Amino acid sequence: MNSSVLSVRQVGRQARPFTVQPPRRCSVIRHSQAGGDVRGSKMEKGMFGENFGARDPFAGEIETNFGEKVLGNYNTEHLIKPPDTIKSVMGLSARKCQDNVATLKVLSEEQRELLRNQVPGWKVAQGAEGRPCVQQSWTLKDEPSAVALAAMVAKVASDEGHSESLTLTHKGAEVVAQLCTKSLGGLTENDFIVASKINDLNLADLLPKRKQRFWA
Repeated sequence: MNSSVLSVRQVGRQARPFTVQPPRRCSVIRHSQAGGDVRGSKMEKGMFGENFGARDPFAGEIETNFGEKVLGNYNTEHLIKPPDTIKSVMGLSARKCQDNVATLKVLSEEQRELLRNQVPGWKVAQGAEGRPCVQQSWTLKDEPSAVALAAMVAKVASDEGHSESLTLTHKGAEVVAQLCTKSLGGLTENDFIVASKINDLNLADLLPKRKQRFWA
């Protein structure tokens, strides 16, 4: 009796129709949850623009029949032209303040942050009369080295015609430099150009030597 009941149950299990299980829900991981850097994406947009990469041809390009000239020709020469906006955040040391005099304007907070990333060690601070400025400080090996550094920094600003925007203070072996375009009442691209050139100065002989550490 028991054996027949078990056999029937077994048959019932084998004869049970197959049912399709509904698909499991997959949670979508957003960029911020995955550890992505939102600032990095903003910087990429600032450097390359919104439409950097593949795009549809413009009407003027279609009129030239460029497709008929390149399709099927294996030796067609393709040139990629970087967008013009990349110039505003790269190669600051190679730029000159004199080239921006006619178009100089106060930077927005986002533009300011993009350029600040190009000048390591400099930070946005509050300058005279509450105006924003970029600031850098150094601790030199002695007071004569501080005087020498202040002269080097002043020369960089003078060579760029940006002396009036530089504020230098030094006490003992400490030197603090602030850059702000006072004529426009805020930070401009020229402030970051000068800051980048100051970063290129060789200060090896002016900085205190690091003490050697010995590990057992």
